[in-house]
Amino acid sequence: MAKYNVKINSKDYQVDIEDLGGGNLEIKLGGKTVNLSIEEVLGIKKAAPATQKPKAEVYSAPEPAPQSQAPASKGKGEVVKAVMAGTVLSLKKKVGESVSIGDVVMILEAMKMENEISSPVAGKILEIRVNPGQSINSGDALFVIG
Repeated sequence: MAKYNVKINSKDYQVDIEDLGGGNLEIKLGGKTVNLSIEEVLGIKKAAPATQKPKAEVYSAPEPAPQSQAPASKGKGEVVKAVMAGTVLSLKKKVGESVSIGDVVMILEAMKMENEISSPVAGKILEIRVNPGQSINSGDALFVIG
């Protein structure tokens, strides 16, 4: 589950968003929970199931060299996970840097949009588990703040 801090009319709110899979999200705000389908919100009609699955070709690219990281956090710190699949465009913070709630740590490209991934808590970047250019899936760990 990803946690976001949003400011509306000068008031701070914490929003929890969980990817339920299949384009469905669970959103928690102020003690209330709402489930929604991204396809319904965007007015996308689901295609009828194909009688034959298309063939796909699989390509593999070499893994980028990992960024130097601090030692494993040994259970301490908050792991921030991706709420959607995409590609890491850039890192705005480095291991060891201090962050405040809402500071942008990285930019993730998903569905042809650039998304700022912000720190949900104040602290220090203990680990960055992805690299620019890396493809990630929903639920993948992005970074750890302690």
